[in-house]
Amino acid sequence: MKRMATLATFVAAFSFFCGVTAETGVVEARAAARQTVRHSETRTRGSALRPGDCIGVVAPASWLDRGKWEKGVRLLKKRGYRVKLAPSCTAANGFFAGTDSARASDLNRFFADDEVKAILCLRGGYGSARVLDKLNYTEIARHPKLLIGFSDITALHTALGEKSGIVTVHGPMLGSLAGSNLTAYTEREFFRGIAADEPLGALPTPKGAPMKAVVPGEAEGVVTGGNLSIVLSLIGTPYELKGDGSLLFLEDVDVSSYQIDRALYQLWQSGLLHRVNGILFGAFTGGDDDLDPGDPTTAEVIDYYARLVGKPVIKGVPAGHVSDNAFLPFGVRATMKANEDGTASLVFDEAAALPPKRAK
Repeated sequence: MKRMATLATFVAAFSFFCGVTAETGVVEARAAARQTVRHSETRTRGSALRPGDCIGVVAPASWLDRGKWEKGVRLLKKRGYRVKLAPSCTAANGFFAGTDSARASDLNRFFADDEVKAILCLRGGYGSARVLDKLNYTEIARHPKLLIGFSDITALHTALGEKSGIVTVHGPMLGSLAGSNLTAYTEREFFRGIAADEPLGALPTPKGAPMKAVVPGEAEGVVTGGNLSIVLSLIGTPYELKGDGSLLFLEDVDVSSYQIDRALYQLWQSGLLHRVNGILFGAFTGGDDDLDPGDPTTAEVIDYYARLVGKPVIKGVPAGHVSDNAFLPFGVRATMKANEDGTASLVFDEAAALPPKRAK
């Protein structure tokens, strides 16, 4: 199976070791980039949270043993928030936390529930895409609130952005907050993010792990994307990420470098990499654990596609399947700078949430 690589893998490998850089593709991409696509309109925002507010927890994908998430509930309560658990949190049905209809019903109900001020996903795994055709996007648009999660939750980020036009957040889930590897960075950024009603500003990075410029330049747009495999899986569906003029964030886990090449080549062919204004690469973990001799590494594959796209590209964004997992609002306007000296920054220019309404 591994030897059935894409043509792009062979082109990439040839470029890595023979010094060929797909110059024609770079020239064409840079010409297209000069015709800058206007970044997407920013989305509808929910309210920032205050102590005493209710966080609803749903399980739109896989199930998780109660013992692996109860500590997360205690942390939320310790920080002053009330917690409401959806039935899906304690259900199991094959791969999933309950049936597709039940998981979708939990999401619809929690978005409609004005007591719930934000929705935190239990975990990822697999299954979010199976509820997309059962969500009430019109009603969700009328009750915007932060939905927080990553990995398989990318399907929800994409669909809710495209169909409901609301801001969502790529960030840690309840299982993450309960994990033994929860870091001070992840905890700090999560609680700072859900309470912020002003622009988050420059994305902080963990000590000793700065972001790095791959292709220099500056770009702005709303941040979109998520897990590479899930973004890829939605191509050709009604929930496909359009991404016009956006800053595309991508991450993945346990995906070999040839699979990353195949996925990025498809995003190139589909037009997504042409439509975005810049690319933000997060963590790609575990992909190089079983390389054959001569295989390009994940870093080499990413560098190849960065040159091919010819737009500003940053790597090392601290988000994905890693302990230090940032709070990244999707649908919020931001500016990325990839500097000639290799340094890089991502600045959120507008708030992800509105100030809470005062009680009458």
